[in-house]
Amino acid sequence: MSSVRPLLLLTILVSALPISAQTTATELAAAHDIVRQIDELQARLQPARLASDLVGRSDAARDAIVRRTTELWDSEMQSLSDFIGHNPEVGWQEFSTVDTLTAILRTRGWDVEVGVAGLETAFVATWTSPAGSGDLTLGLIGEYDALRDADGPFHGDQHNAQTPIVFASAFAMAEHMASSGTAGRLRIYGTPAEEVGPPAKIIMHEAGVFDGADLLIRSHGVTQTSRARVGFGSCCLNINEVKYTFLGKPSHQLSSWHGRNALEAAVHFYTLVDGLRSTLRPEASIQGVIPEGGVAPNVVPQRAVVDYYIRYPDPVYLEHINRMIDDAARGAALATGTRVEIDRYGEYRDGISLGTLHELSFAYAQSFDAGNVSPEHSRPSGYEETGVVTKDIPGIGISVFSSREANHTRGMLEDTFSEIGHTGFRISAETMSSVLYDFLTRPELRAAVLEEHTTLAGLLDQYHETLRRAYAGEVGGPISQR
Repeated sequence: MSSVRPLLLLTILVSALPISAQTTATELAAAHDIVRQIDELQARLQPARLASDLVGRSDAARDAIVRRTTELWDSEMQSLSDFIGHNPEVGWQEFSTVDTLTAILRTRGWDVEVGVAGLETAFVATWTSPAGSGDLTLGLIGEYDALRDADGPFHGDQHNAQTPIVFASAFAMAEHMASSGTAGRLRIYGTPAEEVGPPAKIIMHEAGVFDGADLLIRSHGVTQTSRARVGFGSCCLNINEVKYTFLGKPSHQLSSWHGRNALEAAVHFYTLVDGLRSTLRPEASIQGVIPEGGVAPNVVPQRAVVDYYIRYPDPVYLEHINRMIDDAARGAALATGTRVEIDRYGEYRDGISLGTLHELSFAYAQSFDAGNVSPEHSRPSGYEETGVVTKDIPGIGISVFSSREANHTRGMLEDTFSEIGHTGFRISAETMSSVLYDFLTRPELRAAVLEEHTTLAGLLDQYHETLRRAYAGEVGGPISQR
């Protein structure tokens, strides 16, 4: 590994300046005091300077782990990533992929449990050092589901690489810990269906699967090498996944007056939601489809389904949007003589981004010559899309350039098998190993991470309460009738 470059050092020192933790004007104004506390915490911890010290120091053991990670990626894990990429399986159906991954883990002596939290394609693999479990459990998250598409599933979000990256890092760390007599435990969490609700990680978290982890780390294919701002947020905004099922009465279309048309109710509802957009703040994103709308043109549809992803940067205003959409569904049902069932089947909420881990990961990625580096901090994102896990367990999502094309595209799939993808994945694994090694061996890093996470977790509820007060006059319900 090369020494810290002048450009990297400049980027690190600039990033030590106070930064705004949130993004919308309302967030910044309402949470001004919380943002101030976060900035003061960053000034005290100086995560960028800590990252500079750790990355720039000479450490033969760390460098040996990185070299071994590279060897494992080049000799085994790159081909495993390509294999999964060429054999895509959508969420909840990743049976062959899980069989392949768990077979590799068992061959290397890891204890593997499949079907955790009642999820058939979720697994946990554990390795305990011969020196004992010690006081630390390092957790690594791997995903492997493919995107849904009319032309068949495909890995246009590069989930095929995530678990092979984890394997390269975890196996290198295990070899080092065994040979050096370092106590500790490594745990790999195979998390299915990232692209399909309900969120698997929330189910696993509520079942206690992640209990005992001192750190969680993962990676994801991206178009820029970046790190998130400190604060609260989610990679893809806060999301409510909601299905609206309209139920009517069937009849032959020649005597349609005997029926109640669920599809017409769904279409009216879909139109009403479009009409709501002008009354909502511009940061709102509402995406929907009608996956069910009847069985035959000459039969009045008795069942229709509208499936929405409702998004907003913060969860408080998101609830206001959701209430308005729920009311629109009830209105459409009332107007058409049908009824509606509302199923909020998934929620994605604010996570916690830690400067200590983001600056360290970003600095290591640059030292390994990661491409397309963004000097600007991105929106706070937590380290995984469900958010709530990050309030309980500190962690980091590594973002290293691996595609020139946007996520969820065929272009990103093509880059998955190219030098761009392979290089980005290798650097992600090298970065992951470096961060894990530092967390395992550097008490000053663990202390800083713990202080930062404890403080931010305590501020998260306060942040949401300030937003409730800020929105109070806007989201209080319909206007009075006169």
